[in-house]
Amino acid sequence: MTVESFKLKLLVLTLLLLQPGLRAPLTPAQTLLTPEMLRTIELASVEGPAVAVIAGSDQSAGEIAVVCAPGKCEAVEWAAKKLGPAITAKQLPRPARTIRVVQSATTPARDTRAAIFVGESKGRHLRIVRGAWSTANIADEVVEVFARQAVTTFEAGSYESAGQPQWEALGIPVTTVIPPADASDLDRTSFVAAASAYFLATLPNAGSEALLSLLMVGAHARLAEDGRRAVAMMGVQQRASGEVLTMFANAIDREQRRIGSFERFMPAPVDAMLHSRIVDMQKDITGVWSSIGITPSPFVPPAERIRGRGGEDRRIPARLSAEPLPKVELPTAFLKFDNVDVIVQELGNFIDGKRSISDIRDAVSSEFTSIALPVVVEYFERLARAGAISLK
Repeated sequence: MTVESFKLKLLVLTLLLLQPGLRAPLTPAQTLLTPEMLRTIELASVEGPAVAVIAGSDQSAGEIAVVCAPGKCEAVEWAAKKLGPAITAKQLPRPARTIRVVQSATTPARDTRAAIFVGESKGRHLRIVRGAWSTANIADEVVEVFARQAVTTFEAGSYESAGQPQWEALGIPVTTVIPPADASDLDRTSFVAAASAYFLATLPNAGSEALLSLLMVGAHARLAEDGRRAVAMMGVQQRASGEVLTMFANAIDREQRRIGSFERFMPAPVDAMLHSRIVDMQKDITGVWSSIGITPSPFVPPAERIRGRGGEDRRIPARLSAEPLPKVELPTAFLKFDNVDVIVQELGNFIDGKRSISDIRDAVSSEFTSIALPVVVEYFERLARAGAISLK
């Protein structure tokens, strides 16, 4: 072997050794916050004084609330302690939004973009309770992503009454984290709350693109849950009734609002190209409508559908003040529902000056259980007589 050929082979071998190997795939959480940031949050000490407020760098960007029930604040206090000192020490960049630790009985700041509520410990596994359909928001997706990073098994489900603050009436979405009864999991719960709050407080950030992709994945996963419900409602013959069509249409509408809520965390005015992209994403998920055989017809948003059923009420309720709706005597038919307080709250949450009484009845029926239209009409008319809303 000549010296030249030996040098050539040595050069080739060196180049091969220098070639980077296959990169280990990142977890979804690591596409939102870097592995270094996640490690900093996870390993941060929870010793030291309580941290109530982590000031953001932009006063106009709003706030993220980390919420607890009175007397049950250990997990949210740990979450703040994981973030506050690390941000002060510049181990984590200061977020644009303020992160505030509050109790559920506290009146929230009006510019609160999202709330993460840590409820009372119960059950065997960490549970994530998604927000109400009326305030569908990206926070649900973010919290679920970081929950997967923290634990191997967790449960995620639709809105229920889990003792969370009733802030949806103020337009504030609330995602609930319920720790398992095992006290050793408290640190992982605080990690989920801390990482979720920090990510939302720093938007837009390097993980914005990944979040948009995860929103599409999550939308299809949640619509798959609704699809199973629709198939069960259709029965053996798989015939889609009006109730099935209404439920699934409102589920699609919910996910479209969730995707659209991404703009809530962007600087104003929202970039035109980003807005166009979000509109395209909202259109893309409507393909689920026909792919599972519910109907071959083009998707029509619930608010634009002409139902054609008897007794439709197209009057549009509108609030007469920004205050929460007063409590009025409920129609007797409401008493059959176990979760009547949640249903009544959601009826009020859907009042936006655009939806008709029938639209609101359909939305709440899709989220919980079928409610007869006359019962909803009677409830709204009582609110109107009390001077809380107008009906036009």
